[in-house]
Amino acid sequence: MKILHLLSLCVLAAISVQVRAETSKISPTAEIDRLIKAGLAENEIKPNPVASDEVLVRRIYLDIIGRIPTQEESGLFIDSEDPEKVANLVDELIGSEGYVSHFYNYFADLLRIKSRLAAGGQSIAPGMGYEMWVKDALRENRPYDKMVYDLVTASGSSWENPAIGYYLRDYGMPLDNLAITTQIFLASQIVCAQCHDHPFDETTQMDYYHLAAFTYPVVTSNRHPDFARVSKAIEEVSEMAPAKFTERSDLRKGDSEILFPVRFNNVSIEGRRKLRLPHDYQYDDAEPRSVVEPRTLLGPDAVISEDTTLPEAFGSWLTSKDNPRFGKVIANRLWKKAFGLALIEPVDDLKEGITGPNPELMDYMEQLMLDLDFDLQAYLSIVFKTDAYRREATLEEHTPGAPYYFQGPVLRRMSAEQIWDSLVTLAISDPDTPSARRELEYEKRIATVQLIGEAVYGKSPKKYARDVVEVVKVQKGLTAEIDAATAEMAVAQESGDEEAIKAARRAANQVRAKLADRVEEVVYRSGIEKQVELVASNANKEDPFFSDLASFILADGERTFDEGMDDLLGGEAGGIVKPVIEAMFYEKQQAVLKQEQEKKADEMASWKVPEKGERRRDYSKWRTLAKTLVRASDISSPAPPGHFLGEFGQSDRELVENSSDDASITQALALLNGNAMSAIGNRFSVLTRSMRGERFRDRLDTIYMAMLTRKPTSQEVRIFREAWEAEPESGSVHGIVWTILNTRQFLFIQ
Repeated sequence: MKILHLLSLCVLAAISVQVRAETSKISPTAEIDRLIKAGLAENEIKPNPVASDEVLVRRIYLDIIGRIPTQEESGLFIDSEDPEKVANLVDELIGSEGYVSHFYNYFADLLRIKSRLAAGGQSIAPGMGYEMWVKDALRENRPYDKMVYDLVTASGSSWENPAIGYYLRDYGMPLDNLAITTQIFLASQIVCAQCHDHPFDETTQMDYYHLAAFTYPVVTSNRHPDFARVSKAIEEVSEMAPAKFTERSDLRKGDSEILFPVRFNNVSIEGRRKLRLPHDYQYDDAEPRSVVEPRTLLGPDAVISEDTTLPEAFGSWLTSKDNPRFGKVIANRLWKKAFGLALIEPVDDLKEGITGPNPELMDYMEQLMLDLDFDLQAYLSIVFKTDAYRREATLEEHTPGAPYYFQGPVLRRMSAEQIWDSLVTLAISDPDTPSARRELEYEKRIATVQLIGEAVYGKSPKKYARDVVEVVKVQKGLTAEIDAATAEMAVAQESGDEEAIKAARRAANQVRAKLADRVEEVVYRSGIEKQVELVASNANKEDPFFSDLASFILADGERTFDEGMDDLLGGEAGGIVKPVIEAMFYEKQQAVLKQEQEKKADEMASWKVPEKGERRRDYSKWRTLAKTLVRASDISSPAPPGHFLGEFGQSDRELVENSSDDASITQALALLNGNAMSAIGNRFSVLTRSMRGERFRDRLDTIYMAMLTRKPTSQEVRIFREAWEAEPESGSVHGIVWTILNTRQFLFIQ
């Protein structure tokens, strides 16, 4: 019997090997479809019919690059008879600039990226740096595990390592940041355990603190970590000159004034920083305020050694293929991005033991992500090429908690960014081209904080302490003006006189500007001079930033530092930083302006715009509107108050994936009166210029193809014609476009 049992096991093993060998010959797309079909058959569900080319091309563009296709793009796909046209289109779009723009929006929502990472406005440079870093990672197709590792181990200054934006986003809140990290990358909602044992799973408060101990050494700071030693020098100056500075707070104010422009730009890893339990810890496994050692929650323990920091040990554990959650979570998230529902819902709270309606498919997608070494583009390419993705959308609203077997994607409303970017596509040419102005703005902002930061951080502690003393003198010299401006503001605010408040604010800003200019002259100039001298003496010639700066100021050795600065400043009073930055970026600024001027000249020539008259006035309006029509990824994040994106539910970036698709009255008003609608209706928009004729039917056909990638039905033609005959405005471009914009057919991804 034992022999027979062994033989049967051998036969079963051989069959299993053969099955795996046969399965391995199947392409990933075919295997995904096989698993989906098996799940449908088991539950006696028929797959949805295959979607038409008109529906499919619109869906592919919206899902991969975040906008509707142009008429030319949809026409090429619909007219093509190539059996591989879906696969070819997917390959063409994935990795494109449109893909970078669309998936940046996705990760910005996930990572809660804000253009102002912290309060006060000083964090714009690191915020934009974080944005550009994520875009570059997507553009380079950096493996997801590498990308996440770089985020959770990031340290340094914003100009050295923009990935520190991940920690700056939760400035001064390391425990909260840890909760966000587990939610995003492990789909584990353990935030409750920060204060007490989790009420709904096994995670204890001690578990939370053990895990948080890994990243607790990460410190967000308003000064460079190498510059901390200056505090001692400042204290020494205070002790040496008690008569001049009766309070050390004067020196602290001077120090704060110098570092004000470079606040929220530094992250350091302090290895000796230990996490302690809270003072009110109530459980009997440890005493309150006890030091907590780092320990992981899932899978193999993190490897801690003398050669790595705790955040590095944490990053290696988090992104390991042996981590039972990391690959599964991103595979599940991206599946939802394509189909509208995840294989396991909710995507950011995967409970132990919950496998989803098709566990074999989830296991396969997780392993596929690992086999692809976290190549997001390769993974998405496979998903978008499946037969399941090509099927018609399920129109019935899915009931939360009910199983879904992916007989097709689910019907879903476009995100705010997809709607906006689609309107941009109807208005301007080349909608996927990144904004050169935004890139230039980022480079100038990050160069500004680098110039100031390195000018200050390059000083010796004693020299910096003397600078602080000089700044305090300036502050004391302006005390009377500051007090007068403060009193004026208080009186104005008490009166409620708006004009008086504006005047008081201007006066206060003038005093503030005077102080800032003196700080630049007293402190930053000497620091810049030192860095330039280092380059000139070949001691720092490898630094490209200061090498460029030295070439501007010294004119390649033709003049002294003072002569160069006098030339850059033009003999005018004021700060020195802005003129230096403007000089450094003068050529790039001129290149951007030249590109815009050449585009304007080409448009005027090809569109036959005269120098005067109504057509020229319309073109001027068009140019003004077009400047505001950039992709959502090139607009401040989140968009400014009142912007179209906010009205349509863009995330406020306060919570993970916090966008909304709820309808509102203000959305209809935004479509009716907003800049985008005005631009689309302008005679120089892409849509208006594509009109084949003035006949009503031609106009209707063109608008339908541009917006819905199909021709209108006979019933739709009849409805619009009757409306047009009753009210001519209904048949205008503006009238038809506004009507279609407000339909579910436009706003939803079928």
